[in-house]
Amino acid sequence: MKICAVLCVVVALALGSPVPLNTHSCVYSTSARSLLSYLTHIMEKDGKMEHQDLFAGFNCTDLEAQMIPHTQTGSVCQPSVSDDVMSCSSQKSSSFSETECLRNIRGDLHYYEHLLKSYEHSTSDLSPVLTATTALMECLKANGAAADGEFPQWFEWSGSSFDDRITLCKTLKGFHVRAITMNRVLAYIDSGDHRK
Repeated sequence: MKICAVLCVVVALALGSPVPLNTHSCVYSTSARSLLSYLTHIMEKDGKMEHQDLFAGFNCTDLEAQMIPHTQTGSVCQPSVSDDVMSCSSQKSSSFSETECLRNIRGDLHYYEHLLKSYEHSTSDLSPVLTATTALMECLKANGAAADGEFPQWFEWSGSSFDDRITLCKTLKGFHVRAITMNRVLAYIDSGDHRK
């Protein structure tokens, strides 16, 4: 871990560029990109994976994304804006809290990890997504992100293969949208711009 930080400093000095502010033992944005890549792969293939067709019998692209209701990642992870710049929601953003943002991201990851692990019709095609989810959680934990919160209620699968695959499609679409948000905000945190 220390070798990585020293290597970053040496490379930065050799290239004549400033030393990056984020010298975590694990780079958030790299782990987040990996997760997004696996989710994008499933969504682009419309579930037609190596071992089975996850979305056989329905068109996943026609279904709406099912978002996680338990966290506030979208709102607490908005970068700070100056008083004269308005956010997309036409409200002025409060100051950015890295701790609160990372806590919500870990909450999202914890929820989706539980969901994928509990999927009764398990498939090896979901393994890369689950592995990347767990890896990003471990990266956040290794870098001191706050512990996960408790959720009011865990999602339960219905037991019907068809219904569960429809729910899986909606859930993966929601996870994909959230992974895009995570990628953007974790790249922002890695850049150190929020400390300027």
